[in-house]
Amino acid sequence: MDQDTLQMILREAVRETVTQVLQALLNADREAFLREHGGRKNGYYPRKLETAFGQVELSIPRDREGRYYPSLLQPYARRQVDLGEVAVALYAAGVSQRKAAEVMSLLLGHRYTHETISALTDQVLKEVEAFRHRPIPEDMAWVYLDGFFLKVLREGIGVEREAV
Repeated sequence: MDQDTLQMILREAVRETVTQVLQALLNADREAFLREHGGRKNGYYPRKLETAFGQVELSIPRDREGRYYPSLLQPYARRQVDLGEVAVALYAAGVSQRKAAEVMSLLLGHRYTHETISALTDQVLKEVEAFRHRPIPEDMAWVYLDGFFLKVLREGIGVEREAV
């Protein structure tokens, strides 16, 4: 498997994960809205969105009265660069649900409850578990990297520690 193919596979896996995370956020956001304002679900409509990982197709949830619009998307926006990256990074860093809600609120300008983040975390955990138990192809390549740090004298800079 060459490097371009590997990059394409990794990019597609990340894009799918971002799609799933965004979809989970959208669904949790509508649930929170309906709990607070009342009303009923009324299906979804399709939306293509450009992210840092490529174009994703989302199913935007709606309510019967037409009062709900996802707080994490700007109306008519077709571009959202770092939202999925932020959500996945917060989860991967082990940030608590309350802290993640605070960070997402600061970044997106909308208040997210820890229940919304909890719903997202539960969804991501299910997806991680499914990923961990997926079948691995027999031609899967393994890369093992090892290294250590040495002090290196750089002319005009001084001594720096560098991985070798």
